[in-house]
Amino acid sequence: MIALVQFSVTSERAHAVSKLLIGGKINPQRVLILDSVERRNFRGKLSSDEAIAFKLVTSSERGNLTAGDSSVVKGLDYYPSGSVVDGLGAALLSRCELKKTKGTLCVSWPDLGVPVMTLVKSLLVKDVLTGVSYSDDGDYEAEYLKLSRRKDRVDSDLYT
Repeated sequence: MIALVQFSVTSERAHAVSKLLIGGKINPQRVLILDSVERRNFRGKLSSDEAIAFKLVTSSERGNLTAGDSSVVKGLDYYPSGSVVDGLGAALLSRCELKKTKGTLCVSWPDLGVPVMTLVKSLLVKDVLTGVSYSDDGDYEAEYLKLSRRKDRVDSDLYT
């Protein structure tokens, strides 16, 4: 199952949304959460020119790794100590921890743009969707650039 959250979820509501997505009627065996990190929550310097990604895992996922099972996401460093993740991604990972579900949270910087789209795509194709055939038209980068430069675009978070 894939769940996409189109709009931002406030930190105050993140716990309620995570309860709907994990637990109750939906009990996944393994969870992969993709989110972005905000500059204010990262300990250290983040360059807006460079796309980077880190991961956080639940204790049951980490126990699987020591038992010889492979990680969902390979090749990513762990999120630096002292840095903070908040919002829906953090709520989902904590829900996985409470339910003893194997969970991995991947956070990327910057939150949008062609470099991070390319990074996430390579991560998904290489590690997560192995054995799944896919194709793209290669035009998503041009489409993103066209949409990001529109002058009439409204930032919906500003009015909610």
